[in-house]
Amino acid sequence: MPKSKKDKEKDEKNVQVEENTEIIEKSKKAGKTETIVSKHKQSGKHSLEYDTIFKGKKEEITEDTDTSTTYHNDSFGYDPSSHYYHETINNHDYIREKELKQKVYDVLIEHTEINFMNNRRKPSKTDFNEYYSLLKTHLSENNFTNTEMFIELAYYFSDNLFNMFKLLEPKWRNIVIDELQEHIGKRPGNSKDVIAKNLTVGAEIEFYATEPTTGNSIVVTGIIEDQDHDDGIYTVDSYENIYEVEIEDIVKILNNTKFKYNLNKLNNIDFL
Repeated sequence: MPKSKKDKEKDEKNVQVEENTEIIEKSKKAGKTETIVSKHKQSGKHSLEYDTIFKGKKEEITEDTDTSTTYHNDSFGYDPSSHYYHETINNHDYIREKELKQKVYDVLIEHTEINFMNNRRKPSKTDFNEYYSLLKTHLSENNFTNTEMFIELAYYFSDNLFNMFKLLEPKWRNIVIDELQEHIGKRPGNSKDVIAKNLTVGAEIEFYATEPTTGNSIVVTGIIEDQDHDDGIYTVDSYENIYEVEIEDIVKILNNTKFKYNLNKLNNIDFL
């Protein structure tokens, strides 16, 4: 009697099971079990040995092929336009600018209702002068020039410094103009009072120091190399020794460079 289609499929499955069982038994006898995987699922079955589409034509590398590079750089330097270069090479300027930004921000956030989340927009003349007056009041003991404070404040509203400059009242505007003229040498400086505001890095001063051999007090001339306005201590180079000088021991300022920071941003204004 001929078998039905269902019986035939059953017989085929039994045969396949018997074959697989036989294979597994043989593998066990050999000390390992072989996993049967479809050739279509085998890793790398359909991958290319070398992708010419993305890698281009493959070139054979022989023992005579020179794979070395001729590039050699003896020095390592940072891009002068990068922030890291400014932070490392011009470290003193970087720290000063950072302190100015932070202190201006602190005054504005504490004493004004400026919403820093909004887009920048030009303020009214009254408001801008009120903001500037606040900076003058709260930062009077810091070593920042009027011009520096104006520039930092102006950038909160516009990149156009000249348009912001025109908002200043005449008394503030004249102060900025005087600083700029003094900076570019159109008028001599006249602020030599021994106060923190005038004791900038690069200023030449006379100060009292103790003579090591005799213990007597002498007057020494030197250049300020570093400053700590909070403690009133200045690092001064006399070209012979380095001194830590307290502000009370400074006799007078011979020459200072209090207007050298950030003033070049306004040098091209035609009112000078």
